[in-house]
Amino acid sequence: MDSDQLARALGVFAPLNPTHLYVHFVQVFLEVANADGPVTFRELEDALGLTNSAVSRTVSALGQTNRKGQPGYDLLKVDADPAEGRRFIVTLTSKGRALKRQLQKL
Repeated sequence: MDSDQLARALGVFAPLNPTHLYVHFVQVFLEVANADGPVTFRELEDALGLTNSAVSRTVSALGQTNRKGQPGYDLLKVDADPAEGRRFIVTLTSKGRALKRQLQKL
């Protein structure tokens, strides 16, 4: 990817209030968007070198409601893993899937 492609890709995120959208938010979103299925917190931690608390805060911010109870970006959804109740899995919401489609058009 060259710098023009990166600029266009980051431009897709611009309507999401970029003053509060940190680079690792984009990284987490892309990791989930590029996965073949649901992603666990642990997989995000390992792939991006983030702590569990950083993943938790980021996924919360990218979800419907952030950890402070304010509206989030509504790009990701978290559910308990049906195979292991103590583990959480992350998937894209419909808004997240729409953003992924926009990125794929670039």
